[in-house]
Amino acid sequence: MIFEKLVIHNYGIYKGRHEILLNTDGVKKPIVLFGGLNGGGKTTFLDALKLTLYGKFAHCSNRGSMAYHEYLKETINRHCRHEEGASLELEFTTYYGGEKNKYHVKRYWRKTGKSTIREEMEVLHNDVLDQVMTEQWYEYVNEFIPLNISDLFFFDGEKIEALADPHGSAGLIKTGVSSLLGLDVIDKLDADLVALMRSDAKSLSTLSNNEDEGKIKSQEAKLSEFLNRKDVLYQNLAQANSVIDSLEKEVDIVSRQYRELGGDVFEQRKRLSQKLHDVESGLAKAEADLRIMAEGSYPLTLVEKLIGKARDQSVKESKLKNNQMIVSELKKRNKDLIEFLDKNNIASDVKSLVQKKLSLEIKSMSTVGDKSSLFLNVSPEIFHGLDSKAIRMTRESAVELKGRIDELRERRVNCQRELSSVPEESVVSVSKNKLEDCQRELNKELAKKEILEEQIAIVRRQIDQAELRLTNLRLESNRDCFESEIYKKTIDNVEEVKSVLKTFQSKMLEKHLRRLEVLILESFQVLIRKSDLISEVKIDPKSYEVVLLDSSFECFSPSRLSAGERQILAISILWGLAKASGRPLPLIIDTPLGRLDSEHRKHLVNNYFPKVSHQVILLSTDQEIDRNYRDDLKRYISKEYNIHYDETQKTSLISEGYF
Repeated sequence: MIFEKLVIHNYGIYKGRHEILLNTDGVKKPIVLFGGLNGGGKTTFLDALKLTLYGKFAHCSNRGSMAYHEYLKETINRHCRHEEGASLELEFTTYYGGEKNKYHVKRYWRKTGKSTIREEMEVLHNDVLDQVMTEQWYEYVNEFIPLNISDLFFFDGEKIEALADPHGSAGLIKTGVSSLLGLDVIDKLDADLVALMRSDAKSLSTLSNNEDEGKIKSQEAKLSEFLNRKDVLYQNLAQANSVIDSLEKEVDIVSRQYRELGGDVFEQRKRLSQKLHDVESGLAKAEADLRIMAEGSYPLTLVEKLIGKARDQSVKESKLKNNQMIVSELKKRNKDLIEFLDKNNIASDVKSLVQKKLSLEIKSMSTVGDKSSLFLNVSPEIFHGLDSKAIRMTRESAVELKGRIDELRERRVNCQRELSSVPEESVVSVSKNKLEDCQRELNKELAKKEILEEQIAIVRRQIDQAELRLTNLRLESNRDCFESEIYKKTIDNVEEVKSVLKTFQSKMLEKHLRRLEVLILESFQVLIRKSDLISEVKIDPKSYEVVLLDSSFECFSPSRLSAGERQILAISILWGLAKASGRPLPLIIDTPLGRLDSEHRKHLVNNYFPKVSHQVILLSTDQEIDRNYRDDLKRYISKEYNIHYDETQKTSLISEGYF
């Protein structure tokens, strides 16, 4: 697992958005080194990582007993705008099934009132929002870095000295061993077995209470009541069916009599009257349309040929009149022209030729017709709309309208005939009233039958439920002795299983504690400057306390160690547990060198930081990893950052490069 990037926004001392790349070159350069003075934001950086991963379960440095949402409210940077809120984002990668998987965890929170905090989060898997992982993140994060062993990989160097105390380390070792070896599953199984026994005992007690004979008798009485009710309902239903049969026969007889009296036709009298009214209205309109046509252009269809001749004569006369007007105008023009020639002394032979030419034109135009051809004296315009097509359409419309009138007259006769066959109301009224009374009674009985059938369905369901309840009560009563025997056998089996589990847990614990003792001793001897100070490490399998043996194999208390040696021992315990876990997880250490002297610091710089993990994030002051130690670590460092507080911007800033 590799932490790739952390984004801090308005969290704690960090105002605004800060992106920090954390990826390393793996085994060759596993270290990311942060430098910062006290109060600059190193511990806040570590808290940000924990909070992003574990949320309300995170072991943050300054939370104490504060409620989670109260803590979130306190972490919002006090110099940022109220509506912005704070957020944290962490990107990390891990390999599963030989394939690289990328995860991006985001948390946002802001104030929604004076004291209300709203938190949201989302998880992206390979750059795609995973809704299931978002909703169940607390289960998924324990697959990556279990919360109960997170202190092995995220710790404060100044506070781990307490682990050198036998009582201080016992709790961590117990938790670590149980989680790493899966022995906590055995404890959970033991607790589940106890819960099972309690559940069975409670069930047996409940069974004993349920075998009260009074409940069975009460249920039998209820069942009997439902059965009696069902019988009464079936009797009422039979009576209703009998009445319905009688009424249906009576309705059939009265209906037949009503039809014989002409009741069916009488029922249609309104429809027939309306039909006759519609026919007469249509006939009146058609006759009116025909009269309008007769008053208009229809009579002209009788003299279609004469109209054609008159139209041709009017056109001919119009042409003749036009020609006469032209000849008259030409004569005036010719006269003016001859006068013009006389005034201008034109030669007489030329004038004679012109006069002859003009006379010939007048003569040729005067032969077109004479006044005897003008006898009609009407304009061709009066014949507009009287062509053969218009006359034919008028004739066809008149024929169609006449056919419509004939059809309507025939339909009127039929309607009058049908209405004449309708009997008088006095003839059918008695039979009609009797039929309506019978039908009304029949409908009442049918409604009564429907209600009875619904009630029968309900009571049958009640009977089924009562029979099932009675059967269950009897079965529970009969099962009492059998369940008691089963419970006793279960108790015996549970005790036997618990004994086996306890033996198994003891053997597994003994085996793995021996391995952990070796790992802690190896780690201690690598880091301590006195190689013969401790010859053996023992862990009590009951109390999980660490026991140290000197070179003479004599027990001595860790309190005899110096402060630096106790811190080395605490680091060795953490390193040993981390080795035992077999999990390739990043390591983050705040204040990594603490109170160590120069010799012990050198051992950590040379033998611990470069080897403890494939990704080691160190949060150090300039007094811990100074320039000399930084130079010793240089070949193992992938990235260097400096955390410093900017008074003008009111925020801590993270820039590249160490002090």
